[in-house]
Amino acid sequence: MTSRLSSIPMTPRDHRRLMRTAQELAEQAHPLASQLLHELRRATLYEPDQIPDLVVTLDTFVTYRIAGEDPPERRMLIHPDDRMWPPAELSVLTPVGLSLLGLRAGDRMPMMGSDEPLDVYVEAVGPRIIGAFVPVGIL
Repeated sequence: MTSRLSSIPMTPRDHRRLMRTAQELAEQAHPLASQLLHELRRATLYEPDQIPDLVVTLDTFVTYRIAGEDPPERRMLIHPDDRMWPPAELSVLTPVGLSLLGLRAGDRMPMMGSDEPLDVYVEAVGPRIIGAFVPVGIL
């Protein structure tokens, strides 16, 4: 099952940040820029406490598996400016991270931006971290 055709729940703040990042990347001809812009056009904006708990959004832990790889990975999906603990994070500006955005537990999605036809499977979603991190550059 794949959720890619449904809307992607997102906060207005995350949408603005990702839109700005996508536009900057488009100016640099980044290979994921057009795919990120496409995904952002499908966003439905919610206040942070109104986003469904089981949807992969920024600042949400997700347990996922790439087809043919063991074991599953558990990482927090982040905006690239929010790096604090790289071993536990996955940037939305990676093929895997962008592919996971908006998915739910049990969904699978072909990995965007990959040269190989690999699927990403979502095994579990959560918890979401709200207000615990201060993005780099804010201080």
